Amino acid sequence: MLLIFALPVAGLVIGIIMNMMLPNGSKLNGVDVMPLFLLYPCQLITQVKQVPSFLPYGFLFYFILILCAAIRWAVINKNISMGKIFREFWSYLDICSLLWYLGLLVVVLV
Repeated sequence: MLLIFALPVAGLVIGIIMNMMLPNGSKLNGVDVMPLFLLYPCQLITQVKQVPSFLPYGFLFYFILILCAAIRWAVINKNISMGKIFREFWSYLDICSLLWYLGLLVVVLV
């Protein structure tokens, strides 16, 4: 139960340290490490509630949506920088994992 709260805090601390170490204007941001520290607590929350974990299905759905978005962007913009697209995808994964974690925390507290 302690890991559910400790891992996201550790991710925030590591993110802050990364922001201090990286130069301003770098493409990498400290928030980019958060999905790595949120996936396991999400799995732990589902184990605490003793409900099936839909985490793999959620991320499969996420990647299917991202694939559709990439195809749409490829059709609209003829010249695409793959690095830029993957950077946007990772940013969406940051937001997705944070919202997933917060939603599961609400489920645990209810």
